[in-house]
Order: sequence, then C-alpha cells, then structure tokens
Amino acid sequence: MLRRTLATLLIGTVGGAVATLVSLPLAWMLGPLFAVLIASLAGMRAGIDKRLHRSSIAMLGLFIGNRIELGELTQLLEWYPSVLAMLVYMGLMLAGGAWLFSASGMGRLSAVFCSFPGSMNATVILAERLGVDIRWIAITHAMRLVIVVASAAFLASSLAGGIALGEGNGIGWEAISLLLLAPAAWWLGRLLRIPLPEFLGPMAVGAVLATLGHGVALPDLLLVATFLVLGSSVGARFAGTPWQRVVQVGRFGLLFGLYAVVMAVATAWLLATFTAHSFVAALLALLPGGVGEMAVIAVALDVDPLYVVSHHVLRLLLLILATPVVISLSRRLVSKT
Repeated sequence: MLRRTLATLLIGTVGGAVATLVSLPLAWMLGPLFAVLIASLAGMRAGIDKRLHRSSIAMLGLFIGNRIELGELTQLLEWYPSVLAMLVYMGLMLAGGAWLFSASGMGRLSAVFCSFPGSMNATVILAERLGVDIRWIAITHAMRLVIVVASAAFLASSLAGGIALGEGNGIGWEAISLLLLAPAAWWLGRLLRIPLPEFLGPMAVGAVLATLGHGVALPDLLLVATFLVLGSSVGARFAGTPWQRVVQVGRFGLLFGLYAVVMAVATAWLLATFTAHSFVAALLALLPGGVGEMAVIAVALDVDPLYVVSHHVLRLLLLILATPVVISLSRRLVSKT
C-alpha cells in the first residue's frame, strides 16, 4: 500500500503543479483530483492509505475551525436581511440541484449531496461517511467551484484590476505542533462520541482556539499537503469507471455551476434593491466558492471581508448541522419511490 500511495501522490503532485501554473481555483485540491482521476481511468491502481487520508481530514477540520470566531458571528444579527437571502439561496440550490442531478440518472441521495451549495471538502467527507458514492459528488462540485470562482475572479478583474494573492508562510515549531494537535482533536472527538470525529473534533478545537485568541494558522506547505492527499484520494476512487459516465455527470456539474451563478446574481440584485447592502458584497457572500478565494476577492474589491467570510462560515455550519435532516428526508423520499 505504501508504494501505491507514493505513486498516487506523485501523480497528484504533478497535477497540483500544473493546476497552479494555470491558476485553477483550489489548485492543490482540484489538480491532484483530476490528475489521479485520469490515471485511474487509464488503468492505474491508484490509492491512498486510509490512515493518511483520515489524518488529512483532521487537518482540514482544524483549518476550517481556525476560521470560525464565534464572537464575530454575532454580527450576523445585524446583517439578517442578507442571512435570510442566503437561506433562500441555499434552498434554491438544494431544490434545483437535486432535480437537475436526478435527471442525470444518479441516486436521489447522491443528487442531494451534489446540490450542496459550497464546501466541496466537507461535503465529500460527510457523503463518504454516510456510504454515498463520492465520485460524482467530487466531479460536480469541482465543476461548480471552477465556474463560481472564475466568475468572481472575472468580476474582481473588471472592477479592481486583478486579485492580490495572500502571503505565504513557512514551517516552524508551531506548524510541527499542528501535526500532533489535529490527531489529538480527532481522538477527543472519538472519546466524546462526536459524529465524524476526525473532521468535527478538530474543527471544534480550531474554533475554540480562534475564539479564545489562540488561533493557529496552517503553513502553506502543510495546507498544500492536506489538499494533495484529499484530492488524490478522491481521484483514486474512479478506477474502473467508464469515461462516458464521467463526461455525462461532469456536464450536469457545469450546468449546476451556471445555475449557481445566475441565481446568486439574481438574489444579490434583489437584496441590493430592497436593502442597504451593496450588490457586490451580497454576491460574494452568496456565491458558493471557497472561503479563502471569496475573502481574497472581497479584499481586492474593497468589500468588508468579515461580512463575506461570516456568511460562508455560517453556511458551512448550517450544511453540517442540517445534513442528518436532509439525509432522513431523502431516504424517506427514496423509500416511497
């Protein structure tokens, strides 16, 4: 398994490097995913050791949790019109996406997860733990992410003349301590019987540390390694899958991405028309792209990044909390059909 894991990560690294060169959003997640996907479809026996995969999930949970400061989320009370608009938008995404993906021939439960408005990594992790086929979820969310972030980047380039990249950081003793903190939080999650302990345990620990003023920042190299493992792991799931099926589902993913952008534009326009919120700020808060990407674009457009990030964080929390309810309703619908 070690040799297979190393070979898979090598191909994923090449994919991540190429994706970085062409400025693909979430390059070290989507690049390895597509590279290993192609290799798997070509007949390679790709695979990632489960222990390494789950450790990367724990690191991702810590990364997401570090962006959640509970005190800052209280400002969402002042922004309740846009929060309500976000809830309506989430409903439109789930309803429209579930109908669209059901037409592609996939199962009802898979169609629901494909329709989740944002958070590709968290959605894949939740779906995998519930026994849902994550291949189609990964492809459709990848298509959605590319279209949404590209649309937002085009907006920034048009209005602000481009997007400034964030500053990198290196590996130090604090970074090395994260390699112990993430699995320790995973163990704590298991001890407390938290659902999805390898993900929600570290996420909770990261949120508590950030709220107490002791937030931890994942170094770029460690974050790249985390995304590399997760993307390569998803790509390895496509061994033995027909190319025709990948193209068919990917086509529906592109349609869903366009639907997400059009509905976000319409919702943001209505919100800006009837409230004091600006159209651009509302659009960045609604578009289901990556939190980091939307925050960078907000800075480039001189939009309050806290306003944008808090909406995305709230949506992530709502999706995680609502998952059991959505799954229960979906299973009831499936049993009646």
